[in-house]
Amino acid sequence: MRIYHSIVFALIYLREVVLSTFRLALIVLRPNLKLNPCFVEVPLDLQQELPRFLFACLISMTPGTMSVGLDPDRSILVVHLLDAPDCDAAIKEMKETFEQPLIRIFGRG
Repeated sequence: MRIYHSIVFALIYLREVVLSTFRLALIVLRPNLKLNPCFVEVPLDLQQELPRFLFACLISMTPGTMSVGLDPDRSILVVHLLDAPDCDAAIKEMKETFEQPLIRIFGRG
């Protein structure tokens, strides 16, 4: 079952990279560059080191986002978003798109 979830997650991640690349290209090509950059604290449900590391790496490999810090005491990942008009929605999307599949693969911890 974990292999199935891993394959599904790989396809989801590939889709996210393509969409993020497209969004980033639109930002760069836009004549009036109005960005809404922000730092967000993403609360982590993942408890194990490897899944947390993978989550941080996947965030950083997605265009327009960068993991900048992990607070293991509070279970928080700090992420910089290049353009996020709604920071709360961005946190929710990261958790649903990346963290939930990792929980299905690795468990909570």
